[in-house]
Amino acid sequence: MDSLSIFIIVVSVALAVAFKWYLFRRIQGWIDKDLIKGLAGSDTRLHQRLSDADRTFRAEGMKRTERHRKLERLASEGEPGL
Repeated sequence: MDSLSIFIIVVSVALAVAFKWYLFRRIQGWIDKDLIKGLAGSDTRLHQRLSDADRTFRAEGMKRTERHRKLERLASEGEPGL
């Protein structure tokens, strides 16, 4: 193999990994938004409070599973208090 072939393979693999990572992050974001919509239902105020709580939890560096558990608990309590 010549150096051009190796370069093309390396670039292709790097782009594939970057695209997979990007797509994975997008899907995670959609899952998070869908969870909040499902928990809030038609209550726009609860939806806003859960979205704010999710942003706060993200800023604290909380893992997704823990964030989801806390959001579910806050939604079941009805009055999310950070």
